[in-house]
Amino acid sequence: MTRYCLFDLDGTLTDPETGIVASLRHALSVVGVPEVEHERLRAMIGPPLQDGFLLLGVPPERVDDAVRAYRERYADGMYENEVIEGIPAVLETLVAGGWTLAVATSKPAVYAEKILVHFGLDGFFTYVAGATLDGSRRHKADVIRHALDVLGAPPEAAVMIGDRREDVAGAAACRVRSVAVTWGFGQAAEFADPGLIAVVDTPQRLLDVLSQTADTPGTETPSGS
Repeated sequence: MTRYCLFDLDGTLTDPETGIVASLRHALSVVGVPEVEHERLRAMIGPPLQDGFLLLGVPPERVDDAVRAYRERYADGMYENEVIEGIPAVLETLVAGGWTLAVATSKPAVYAEKILVHFGLDGFFTYVAGATLDGSRRHKADVIRHALDVLGAPPEAAVMIGDRREDVAGAAACRVRSVAVTWGFGQAAEFADPGLIAVVDTPQRLLDVLSQTADTPGTETPSGS
């Protein structure tokens, strides 16, 4: 029976757009990159920061400078954020039902932990798996593997919940099934993988799908919101 649930953070548990976009703008200004339109910055929410700066035109030799500038602004920006409506009730129900919950995020774990504490969500999670500050662990598959190792969870007993292609692809690379959510920063067209159980549009629908998944291990719930 599936009993481990790994949650992405940005765009899945919380909406961090205001703080992240402001921090990206600050970092790009510091390294001299011209103004970037909002939608391109918004699209950077989720994937690893170092990779995102390269896509935004930061020269490779200035990526470390951009990361430092981003983190200076993000010390406050991480709290320019809000919990997705309905998520606390989902977490409470899952824990009460015997699930072990963890966070698996490409954000550095030190920031993810502070955000969860700030919003009173930390008590739901057994472990917070995230990127390292030096970027040596930042891609979603590496984060998921780390979470599974710490939890002692077999891949077939876990489900990854996320809002971006990286969440679904990272889970598949680890032989973990996934559920994609549409209230975050991804597009429905991003979500296509044999391990994808469903694409859902509300926290209640997510809870319904997870309940069905736990009741029928090894089977897939038809995709759809």
